Amino acid sequence: MAIAASLEQHEDDDIPSSVLLEVEGYFADRPNANTAWSKTSKGVPISVSFHLAHPPSLSTFSVHCPDLDLAKLSLPPKIIAADADLVLVRVPLEPAARWHQRHHDYFVYRMHPQRPKLDLIPNPRHERFGDDEIAILSCGDGKYVVAALRLTFELHLYRSSTNGGKTGSRWTSQRVSVEEPVRDRVCPIPKSAQPNCYHTTNKAITLGGDKGTVGWVDLWRGILLCDVLEESPKLRDIPLPLPTKGNWTRFLNWCPHIFRNISVNQSRDTIKYVEMDITFPEEVPVNRPRSVSDPGSFYEWVKRQECPEPQSYSLVPGRWTATTYSMPIPVSSWKDWRREFSVRLSDLKLPAENTMHYKLLHELISSSSGGVWEETISLAHLSMAYPTLSTLDGDDTVYLLLSKDSCEESCKETVEAVLSVDVRASTLQGVAKPDTGRYFSFRRSCLASGISKHLKTQGTCAVQATKHAEATLG
Repeated sequence: MAIAASLEQHEDDDIPSSVLLEVEGYFADRPNANTAWSKTSKGVPISVSFHLAHPPSLSTFSVHCPDLDLAKLSLPPKIIAADADLVLVRVPLEPAARWHQRHHDYFVYRMHPQRPKLDLIPNPRHERFGDDEIAILSCGDGKYVVAALRLTFELHLYRSSTNGGKTGSRWTSQRVSVEEPVRDRVCPIPKSAQPNCYHTTNKAITLGGDKGTVGWVDLWRGILLCDVLEESPKLRDIPLPLPTKGNWTRFLNWCPHIFRNISVNQSRDTIKYVEMDITFPEEVPVNRPRSVSDPGSFYEWVKRQECPEPQSYSLVPGRWTATTYSMPIPVSSWKDWRREFSVRLSDLKLPAENTMHYKLLHELISSSSGGVWEETISLAHLSMAYPTLSTLDGDDTVYLLLSKDSCEESCKETVEAVLSVDVRASTLQGVAKPDTGRYFSFRRSCLASGISKHLKTQGTCAVQATKHAEATLG
């Protein structure tokens, strides 16, 4: 149960200007005012619904397709990209032995003056795009472009078109090149780094504008900007700020999402970037003194060998520093990165004791420290990572995932809460627990989006929504 209540439960609440979308959805029949209908590539009905919540609680989405055999599906539906009032969703339709053999449908959820629409777009699975390689760009008047940049620098584009209410475009592709590669000079690769190609896309960002600028981001190395609406697009190399000292040995060796993130604000005049220098809490063995007395007999010595005294451990607290940067749009040079704010865990101001946020924080820290709450016991006993930047203009909030376990590459840890931190004011603004009915692993799992400004709360009841579905599906 999340701290911030769902907007569907509180009709009078204001709609947030930005939400945290959980990228993995679930299969359920939960129609509301935001439900959009379509048909799958196999011609069966399908619907997508969004369920809003105030950050730091996570907003979710659900997919309903009566003809799917959910017991055979090993993957959930997933948000691939979002921009303005558009969300690109991938839905698995059948199981397969390998990921690239699975049958997926891609849908663009978009707002319409009267009700949401759900467009089925051609499946690019034969090209085997990675999820992080795909972006969506709003072109206004309900038109959009889906763009994907492959590792081989092939740019694939899908442009929407209106034809009797249905999309009729196809994917096109062309080879693109980097105009002036500069990242190797700005940020050379150390010998300690794993073998790495020039660019590995971890995230796509949409800058927009008349030329339709999209950025494919390697969170360790830099951004490749591309004006996808140009006839002969080129790639521009924009390195990221140099890594903080704590990440020198992690550079190209760890998953960058643990420490870094990037976003574009809703006005599309600023790129926002954050990097964390994290020392995770760690359990270390405590050296035990030797037994006071030596064994008196051979039998006693053998018994001690068979039943050694249990090893005890001590929890060494963690620490972190989060630093934010910004760059104005349009982008002219990597030298335009400007350092904004920095906050350390030790300087973080906690919420007032009489708030729900404080009580939840009290519960999390107490359970992590054996039920003891002291001034010396703090958030340092919990792991915090995977930062997400707010997209609101002038907002310096960074959202962090919190786990009771140490961070590992295996991603077996469970998220206990989502924290919102005001980096400018060094203040912990809020705490929210994810949906306790679902497994929520400690890994990149949410994105900030302004889609909430275009959605509704209770305005349309389920009965009216069903009539819209009947009209849509014929």
